Amino acid sequence: MADNHSGQTGGSSRGGAGLADQARDTLQSATNRVSDAWDDASRSGSRYYRQGTRAIGNVDSGTMTGWLVAGAIGLGLGWLAFGQRSYSGDYIPRRMSRSGDGDY
Repeated sequence: MADNHSGQTGGSSRGGAGLADQARDTLQSATNRVSDAWDDASRSGSRYYRQGTRAIGNVDSGTMTGWLVAGAIGLGLGWLAFGQRSYSGDYIPRRMSRSGDGDY
């Protein structure tokens, strides 16, 4: 029984060192997990980049031109609808947000 008691006393006397060891082990474990997650994300990003490059490489120039024209038209329409103030001073997005508040 004396040995069991001395083991408990010895454990509590080095509680600070044990806590420091536990903190170091926890930090090391977290560092390893972050490193593994970073490696996985890097591999996935590289794979997605290669797949995207292949997919775009397989698109013919007519399709790509169509996408660019459609994007430019969409950008222009969005700018016309939401990017300008009207000459009367009525700002369209503000008027649209007010209509959702019930002020008819």
